[in-house]
Amino acid sequence: MTTSAPFKRALTLAPPVTEPFDRAFREHAPRVARWAARLGGPTIDCDEVVQDVFVVVERRLAEFRGDGKLTTWLFRITAKIVANHHRAARRRRLWASLTRRIEDETPSLDDHPGDAIEKRESTRRFYEVMNVLPQKYREVLTLFELEEMSTEDIGRLLDTPPATIRVWLHRARQAFVTAWRRRQREDERESI
Repeated sequence: MTTSAPFKRALTLAPPVTEPFDRAFREHAPRVARWAARLGGPTIDCDEVVQDVFVVVERRLAEFRGDGKLTTWLFRITAKIVANHHRAARRRRLWASLTRRIEDETPSLDDHPGDAIEKRESTRRFYEVMNVLPQKYREVLTLFELEEMSTEDIGRLLDTPPATIRVWLHRARQAFVTAWRRRQREDERESI
C-alpha cells in the first residue's frame, strides 16, 4: 500500500513537532494508513480513515493512560473506524436501493413497461413506510441518509446534541427496517 500524494505532502509540510499529537501523527500516520488498507481492502478510502483516526486521537489523547502501547490503542481505533466505514457503505447501498427516485431516471427504449411500474411502486412503498415513523426519526433519516449530512450538522440544525442524533438515527433505522419488512410481508400476502 502506497501513501497518496496529498497525504505525503501533508506529512512533509506539517510544522515541526511541538506537541504529543503532532509526534503521534508523524510517527504513526503511515502505519495507520497501512492498517486501514489491509483491514478495509480496496474499497476503503485510507486517507479518510487516517483522518478519522487522528480526529479521535486528538480528542482522546489526554485520556490515553499509557497502560498499553500507543500502537495497540491506535490499531483498535483504526479497526473500529474501518468497521464503521464498512457499515456506512452497506447502509448507503441499502438506502440507494430503497430511495431511487423515479423522476431522476430517464426511461430508455430498452426498459420494460413493467420496470417503471415496479420502480414507482417501490418509491410509493418507501414513502409510506417513512410516513409511519415519528417525525424526529423521519427528519434524521432524511437529513443523514438522503441529504448526507453529518450527525454534528444535523444536531446544529435541530438544536440537539450529536449523541442524541446518533441514538435517534439508530432507532429510526431499526424502525424503518421493521416497518419495511412488515410492509413487504403484507404485500406478499395480498398478492397470494
